[in-house]
Amino acid sequence: MSQHQIDYEVLNSRSTKENERHWSLQVHATPGELQAFDKSGYLVREKLFQGHDLKRLRNALDRLEERESEKRDNAASNKRGWGFIPRYLMDKEPVFLELLKFQPVLSIARAMMGPLVRLRGLSARISYPGEDRRHQTPWHQHLRVVSNPLPPWFSRPHCLDALIYLDDLNLDTGPVSIVPGSHHWLDREVPTDTYESITEEVEICVPAGSAVLIHGNLWHRALPTLKTKRRMLILSYTPTWLRKSPHGGPQPEDGLTKSFLEEADQEEQMLLGVGGYS
Repeated sequence: MSQHQIDYEVLNSRSTKENERHWSLQVHATPGELQAFDKSGYLVREKLFQGHDLKRLRNALDRLEERESEKRDNAASNKRGWGFIPRYLMDKEPVFLELLKFQPVLSIARAMMGPLVRLRGLSARISYPGEDRRHQTPWHQHLRVVSNPLPPWFSRPHCLDALIYLDDLNLDTGPVSIVPGSHHWLDREVPTDTYESITEEVEICVPAGSAVLIHGNLWHRALPTLKTKRRMLILSYTPTWLRKSPHGGPQPEDGLTKSFLEEADQEEQMLLGVGGYS
């Protein structure tokens, strides 16, 4: 995978520490790929996880699925729905906490949004097969708050969501469908509860261990899971000053990130929402 370096200086006179003002990043993408990502709103990375690394993620999610079996069973029984969506994964399994600074995603987030980014969340979505075309998602976005007309000082919300597929993404498990460039549409809304095809959409199939990186406001949907269970992680980053995700209820009080923060360095603290926004 081609890489290149970006050197940032954060213009904040209150920051006297060298590591707070100057950032030298090794970005896991070419400048051309970043330009295409900005234009289209998506970037495919095949087989980021393979072999033992992929197996560890699968096993960790399977353990969590079993521990939260009541929620899983309720989700699996729905004839049509989003499937089972466990949240706060980094608080529940040490393996997931290792993804906090996963450079193939984090470095691209910083290249697109600057060095001051935070984790918005790591959640999962598990969809279950059924002949009744269950567990698909309608067209949606993750960060849609745009005013019409646009105010003079309107600030667009930006987010990088890495959809990490732990199983092959194909017609059996349900491809992801996206509309390239739709994250730039500031004059229209995603249709509500709509599952039908859109002319501009592109269906994406990738092997297990791959990631589809998207802008949080890209129009996308998941096609039905028909024959094989599909496990997906959603690793999200936003600028540090964007508020924490409101989804998933309260954060576990005894979560792993609480003890991790006690020994975390400045970068890790910022990624977990402590600092980096003033």
